[in-house]
Amino acid sequence: MLRSGRWRPLTEGFGILGPLALIALATLFFLPLISLSSLLAMVAFGLVWFAFRDPEREVHALEGDVLAPADGRVLAVRRVQDEYWQTEMIEVAIFLALWNVHVQRFPLAGTVVAQHRKAGGYKPAMTEAATHGNNQLAHYLQTAHGPFVVTQISGILARRIVPWVGVPTVVEVGQRLGMIKFGSQVTLRLPADATVLVATGDHVVGATTVVARLSPVATP
Repeated sequence: MLRSGRWRPLTEGFGILGPLALIALATLFFLPLISLSSLLAMVAFGLVWFAFRDPEREVHALEGDVLAPADGRVLAVRRVQDEYWQTEMIEVAIFLALWNVHVQRFPLAGTVVAQHRKAGGYKPAMTEAATHGNNQLAHYLQTAHGPFVVTQISGILARRIVPWVGVPTVVEVGQRLGMIKFGSQVTLRLPADATVLVATGDHVVGATTVVARLSPVATP
């Protein structure tokens, strides 16, 4: 089984893709013509395959650039108090629709120093209630520019959050973090002095869109 690169999401989807493929093949084998059930199974297989895609991304980030951790639409930009880092941070919430890529990536280089899974509900991912009330997994990242948090949040259909890194792990900007199966939400928390370059309603592309810029690191 392939467990790296762009094919990794497809291995995560075998539990869904396999049965759909068997249904489509079985109906085609036992019926002389393409039936409605086999057609629906093939359409469903194609849609799930599309949902588990993972296109390659060429990462071009300048020093201080913070890239989007996921594809989707910005739901909110706000200031929050982070309990783990014990400081005020800027939170950028991103909604991932069913047709978006569901693989998440790290917004900049650093070290994953902690992870925390929080049990919760499965409210629609495009709502603010989902941001802090749904099932989620937070990744705490220490970088040369300060602390960051990338949180994978489930939605009404997304019932499984899959991380691909452990603790501690040194990561590069744009490196794959994990995936959330189907529609979901991802939040990015960054230092309070960052200059945010996106606003509510903007569409962002993971590992491509610069969502914020940080001040240069002071040299001794």
